[in-house]
Amino acid sequence: MHRRSIQGLVTFLLLACGVLLSATIDHGTADRDASLARHSPLELPVFSVASGRGRLLLDGTTASAAHELGLLQLAADQFGGIETQTTFRPGVLVSDNWVATSTRLLYVLAAAESARAVMRDHSIEIRGVTTNAETFAARVEFLREELVTDTEVSTDVMTIKSAASPDALCERAFSQLTIEPVSFKTSSSEIRTASYGTLDRIIDFAYDCQRATIAVTGHTDASGDEFWNRRLSRARAQAVADYIAQGGIPPQRLLVTGLGSLQPIADNTTARGRRFNRRIEFELR
Repeated sequence: MHRRSIQGLVTFLLLACGVLLSATIDHGTADRDASLARHSPLELPVFSVASGRGRLLLDGTTASAAHELGLLQLAADQFGGIETQTTFRPGVLVSDNWVATSTRLLYVLAAAESARAVMRDHSIEIRGVTTNAETFAARVEFLREELVTDTEVSTDVMTIKSAASPDALCERAFSQLTIEPVSFKTSSSEIRTASYGTLDRIIDFAYDCQRATIAVTGHTDASGDEFWNRRLSRARAQAVADYIAQGGIPPQRLLVTGLGSLQPIADNTTARGRRFNRRIEFELR
């Protein structure tokens, strides 16, 4: 399924700054065998952390099994047990402070709502968003205390007011989301492929707004038997919900209703009006 990103709207309003994870996340697993096949322990070390969408990604060079365990324990403590994927690669060219610095970097990102950081021997890049600028700044200073003098640290972190709750940001993003009409094959609940892009944007939105419940309501025009209209509208709404669920959204976050022709928005005596009345509506709950 091809998914078109809605980063221009949702990711900005949710202040993800492009750092939301798109990879499938496992539960605290380390892909060590695959990593060893692609990387040599003699390569220059690099370590990255990314958090967002209720998931955490740790990827890069580690000094030892104890180092990896320490990172996982800190992640569990600071990130509230969120889904975590690790891709650790043992390295031998790590600096003396590699363990302490990578651990402190993870501690810094725990103070952000969503963030991404990349650490190399003499540079660290951090970008993301936080609702607590003082805590984040204090943790960055804590990180700097561990760095060697020639290490360059660049930060691009946006601060949002805590009054702007995630729910409010999601409501604003949803109200501005461009949702094209969902079309079906005639007298059928089979979704036309032209509508996949619209539904993919709904999926992307639902990924970013994980506490949101989305109501999916089907409507028909007034042609034909109303009992059939109700069944068709419900079947079409369910088909849309099924598509969204297949994109990774839990079905319990989708409320499905079919109202037949009970709530027209246009004149059912004209072809144009009937076309408008045959629709799927999405509502944030």
